[in-house]
Amino acid sequence: MTIEYIIPKNKIDIHNFIKKFENKTFLLKNDKVEIEVKLQRERKTFIKSKLDFYRIFGLTNEFSIEFFHNKPSFENVYIASINKSDKYSGSEVVKFVIEFLKSLKQVKKAYLYDAATINCKNSNDTFSLSLYKLLTSYIGFYQKYGFRLVINYGKEEDITNNMVLLAKKVANYKVKDILENFKKFINLVEKYKKDIQVKTIYKYDEYVPIENLGEFISIFGFLYFSMLSYKKYTFGKFIEKLNNEKCFMLSQLFDNLNKLRYIEFKYKNKKIIPNFLVDYYKLFLYSGNFGWNGYYMKKID
Repeated sequence: MTIEYIIPKNKIDIHNFIKKFENKTFLLKNDKVEIEVKLQRERKTFIKSKLDFYRIFGLTNEFSIEFFHNKPSFENVYIASINKSDKYSGSEVVKFVIEFLKSLKQVKKAYLYDAATINCKNSNDTFSLSLYKLLTSYIGFYQKYGFRLVINYGKEEDITNNMVLLAKKVANYKVKDILENFKKFINLVEKYKKDIQVKTIYKYDEYVPIENLGEFISIFGFLYFSMLSYKKYTFGKFIEKLNNEKCFMLSQLFDNLNKLRYIEFKYKNKKIIPNFLVDYYKLFLYSGNFGWNGYYMKKID
């Protein structure tokens, strides 16, 4: 007979919970969701300290939560995965996990990485769900449930407002203005290519002549012709249209834009980047400098 555990309305001590259910399989449930889970002790062996932790996970992969009992004990937890199932949507699983964490007295913050991707229809292409949501609705899937975008470089910083403001600025660029911006830049490069130098992620410690970067013009050409038929739209609406009509091109678009964000141009000792790309780069400033890659945190009250 399967043991049942109904998530209580009042907070309980996590040590008592672990003592009761360690190495057991049981039915974790509330009034809407019930998921068969297991709680077990595990060890991360890839770090010197060989950190022990407890993990509770759905037996059919709905979620996985890691509880670290370093000091202060169990205050921070890591949600390693959230998945929809045959019975429950992703939203239902998220709400269920949050309700469970709120019932544990010691838990103060929950962290997760959103590495979800969107699968294109009729092709194998994928692209970042976080990026798509930021540029079309300014709010990611987990933000709807109170998660905040954070970075940690010695101290934790909430960057949600900065990211949303930048996303709105990038999304509201008019495609016709982006095209004009690109055209002027390409003309400048063509006219002064003997004097323009480039720094890339592959040779980040030095500038090289523009002719050493053969794919530069082809990338800009792809971006230009991808956008040309959509010049009446904003960039955000263009992305939505491309997703609906030519989704396979959208993954290529993001891939090419991300390649360009690693390129820095210099003409007569002055850095030059198309205006649209400057703001697109800023959107990923934290990614480049602090390793932000869809890192979220929610305070558990």
